[in-house]
Amino acid sequence: MGIMGTINTVDLRRIDLNLLVVFQVLCQERHVTRAALKLNLSQSAVSASLARLRTLFDDPLFVRTRDGMTPTPKALAISARVAPTLSSIVDLIFDDVAFDPKRTTRIFHLAMSDDLELVLAPWLMARKLAEGWSVQFAIHQTNSTVWRETLADPRIDIVVCGTRPEPQAASYQSEPLLSGSYLCLYDEQALGCPQPLSRAVYLQAQHVRVSFDLQRGWVDERMAALGFTRRTLCTISHFAGLGALLQGVPAVATVPEHAARALAAMTGLSTSPVPIDSPRFSVSAIWSTRADGSAENTWLRGVLQRFAETP
Repeated sequence: MGIMGTINTVDLRRIDLNLLVVFQVLCQERHVTRAALKLNLSQSAVSASLARLRTLFDDPLFVRTRDGMTPTPKALAISARVAPTLSSIVDLIFDDVAFDPKRTTRIFHLAMSDDLELVLAPWLMARKLAEGWSVQFAIHQTNSTVWRETLADPRIDIVVCGTRPEPQAASYQSEPLLSGSYLCLYDEQALGCPQPLSRAVYLQAQHVRVSFDLQRGWVDERMAALGFTRRTLCTISHFAGLGALLQGVPAVATVPEHAARALAAMTGLSTSPVPIDSPRFSVSAIWSTRADGSAENTWLRGVLQRFAETP
C-alpha cells in the first residue's frame, strides 16, 4: 500500500496546512504584527488565520497580554509537535541547500544569564557585522536553576548556561563550551587597597553579592568555613547594574572571570584573583532534541563553539 493509502486524504484536503506555519510563527513572535511582518502577510490575514486555528483546535491558543500574546498550554503542546514536523519538511525540500546566514533574516533565540550576555552578545554582534550575516539574534534571560523551563519555550533555539545537564536526557542535547573561575571586582581607589587583594582585606571587606535568587552562595559558605561572616553591603539579582554600583563604593564583588573582565573594561574597575579557595564552573550549550538535525541549529552551535575558542 502506498503512503497516501495510510492518510485520510478527504480530511486532509479540508485543512489548510499553511495555517500551521502561521501558528508556529505566532508561537515564536507572540505578536500578530511581528508575525505578519515575518510571514509577509497583512495583519488582518494573520488575525483571520488565527481565528481559523482557534476553530480547528477548539482552543483560544493565544491570550492577549500587555506585552503581546501568551500561548495557552494547548498551544505549547501543539507547538512541541508542529515545530519538528515543519523543520523536517523544510529539510526534506531543501536537503541539498546549505544554511547561509547571509541569505536569511531568521531570528535565533538564545537564552543565557546576563553575565554571559555581557561577553557573548557583543561578540555575536561583531561577527554579524564583520561577516555580513543577515540573521538576527534575540537574547532571553535564564539561569542554571530555570533553564529547563526556558528550553521548553518553543521560541528558544539554544540555552547557554553554567550547568552540567544530565548526559542521558531524552528531551535535549548538550555540549560543553567553556570553563572558568572567579575574580574579585572593585573600585581600587574607593577600597583603598592595591592589587592584588590580600586574604585579610577580602575577609574583612564589605561585599556586593550577585545572586539571581538573592540567597547565599559559595563565597558565604567558604568564608563561614574559615570562621568569618560575609559582610554583605547589598545583594542584587543581575550583573547589569554591578559596575555602576561598585564605582566609588568600598566594596568587593566576586563574579565569574568573564563578567569581571568585561565590567572592568567598561567601567575602569579593578580585578584581582580571589584570595580564598574558589570553585570552577562550566558553561554548556543546550538545545532541544527535536532541533538536533536542523541545519540552522547546527550552524548556531558552530558559532557558539567559535566564541568559546576565542582567546
